[in-house]
Amino acid sequence: MKRQELHKLCCGVIALIVTLTVPEISFAQSGRGGEGFLFQTPQVSFAFSLGYSIPNAKSEIFDFAQEQLTLEKSDFHRSYLGGEAAIQLADRLDLVFGVGHAESSLPSEFRDWVDGDDLPIEQETIFSTTPVTLSARYYLIDRGRQIGRFAWIPKRLVPFIGAGGGVIWYNFEQVGDFVDFETLDIFYDRFMSKGTAIQAHAFAGMDISLNKSLFLTTEGRYRWGRGELGRDFVDFDKMDLAGIQFTVSIGARF
Repeated sequence: MKRQELHKLCCGVIALIVTLTVPEISFAQSGRGGEGFLFQTPQVSFAFSLGYSIPNAKSEIFDFAQEQLTLEKSDFHRSYLGGEAAIQLADRLDLVFGVGHAESSLPSEFRDWVDGDDLPIEQETIFSTTPVTLSARYYLIDRGRQIGRFAWIPKRLVPFIGAGGGVIWYNFEQVGDFVDFETLDIFYDRFMSKGTAIQAHAFAGMDISLNKSLFLTTEGRYRWGRGELGRDFVDFDKMDLAGIQFTVSIGARF
């Protein structure tokens, strides 16, 4: 699937989820909780996420791509897919394991150079990240209320904050035709850099209960991280892996 098609699909799904969420938020103004109840406080939840990742792209390899090639910083924005599992540690505290993936595949050409036939010198830049994370998520209010010994009713809207860390797998690849700036020769090559780096993140969001078991989550997250470039990229500093990410998730609690 082409990048533009995937982007449109993810944006469409997010828009649909948000549209369906608006009535739920309006309904929540009445002060009612989620429909139905569970027989006990849920201990585990699972969620699937769609979102949008906006890299900072503040390092020399991104500067090169923007200065020499027909790429802009916004071209590195991409759709995000992910999932998470959470275990309740306390009434307002969860331990969350997450994994996700974001990737862009960008066609480009040299801005100021053409070949001997006055044709563009074309290449493709591929940038992907796969974070695996462990986080602490703290809810700012109680997530529900216990009724007697055998019933638990979820609240409709529950805000949260959190932070964590993990490992991020990254891949930066450029394939196609390039210019040797010393000889002005045009050559075909593939430059690749793959690696792992430590990352940290902080986030805030809100759970929106749809019924006793299902919920939506909206979240904004910022990630810090930098990764080494491989031997194909000489004299570049570490690659910037930081950026902001927005997601909408649908999940189930048990």
